[in-house]
Amino acid sequence: MRAKIGVAVLVLLTGVFVWGMAWMAAGFARAGSAVGWGLAVAVVLLVVLTIWVTWREVRFGMQSGRLARMYGPAADGEPALQDAQPQDRDARAAQARREFEAARAALETGAGEDWRAWYRLALAYDGMRDRAQARAALRRAISLERSGR
Repeated sequence: MRAKIGVAVLVLLTGVFVWGMAWMAAGFARAGSAVGWGLAVAVVLLVVLTIWVTWREVRFGMQSGRLARMYGPAADGEPALQDAQPQDRDARAAQARREFEAARAALETGAGEDWRAWYRLALAYDGMRDRAQARAALRRAISLERSGR
């Protein structure tokens, strides 16, 4: 619930930013000169880019949240990820590495078209603090789940 409130606040702040930038673009356009129109167009492009990026990230969050609710490794016969985190940093790193290797091995043994296997790999990457690869694996899981519906 706390994350949803945080996202709502960020979307609201983005809306305020977009409104302010649109107001500035209108002011530049009212100036009437070529420079004013050029700045107005540039600001409108920035507003469009802001809206697109915000929508894309919110949609990604909603889709990954839906997958998180649907994901149940124990129900599929694969081992559940460890719930208890060891206190020692080295032990946590070793556990994350083991979970990553297990998730990667599951994909290599033929589960490459199963969105749950990709979701598990995303969790493993996240456990290893590799956010870019985690997002890529999660995008693949979302794509596979969507195509399987």
